[in-house]
Amino acid sequence: MHRGKGFTPLEIKSRDRKRGSFLTGFTLIELLVVIAIIALLMAILMPALSRARDQARGVVCKSNLSQWGKIFYLYAHDNESKFMVWKESSTPGGGTWIIPLMPYYEKGGEKSRLCPNTRKTEEEGETVPARMAWSCEIDGKINKNSYGINNWCYDLRPGVTTIWGLPDADRRAWRKIDQRQAAQIPMFLECWRWGGGPVLRSDPAPPDEASRHNTGFGRYCMDRHACTINVCLMDASVSRVRLKSLWDLKWHKEYLMADPLPEWPQWMLNLPGQ
Repeated sequence: MHRGKGFTPLEIKSRDRKRGSFLTGFTLIELLVVIAIIALLMAILMPALSRARDQARGVVCKSNLSQWGKIFYLYAHDNESKFMVWKESSTPGGGTWIIPLMPYYEKGGEKSRLCPNTRKTEEEGETVPARMAWSCEIDGKINKNSYGINNWCYDLRPGVTTIWGLPDADRRAWRKIDQRQAAQIPMFLECWRWGGGPVLRSDPAPPDEASRHNTGFGRYCMDRHACTINVCLMDASVSRVRLKSLWDLKWHKEYLMADPLPEWPQWMLNLPGQ
């Protein structure tokens, strides 16, 4: 044992029979310092690792939507550049894009229909609204999704003037995919349900987390990727769009950028714009 020092180290000694020497271990203080350094490094690295994971999920989500852009173009190519014909249907999702596009996307499986940040529906126990997938049953099979259409991206039969209750759809709907402003038109994006339809630029933002899906913009306005969502535009490009910037997209033919923006609710006041 060492003497004449301010402390007595804890030593782990074992005789090396070949060399006849002692091996001295770490002191308790040295071990505590090493543990503290490891804890500090973990505290520094964990947020960075979390951000890297979220960024990777965002990349996968954008890749999914890029594939959906191709799906829409394949369908339009086979149908004289026209979107799906909107119709009422007793089948959940039957009057929307889900069934008409199924031959083009079903081989991609569930992963192509889900953002990696969404895995479960509310019925399956998900409690965070932005992470909720939605589902519909078709031919006895449950289809889970986390993307939806801009409801103005449909074709209409003669005499039909509304889409899911949206007024003047015969004038406002895009009907065909080849539009001059395609890079500003949202076509398919992250969504609460199978679609939504903002009417005016002054349409209100959802007031809170629980009721976001009850308004036109609320179908898309959610904190899924750090207050942004991924949007497939009508030219098949995919952009990450800030929530306030959703109001600056060209939703339908008569959507006017000159109209005023709504008054932002409390939860959106400090969010960045474009």
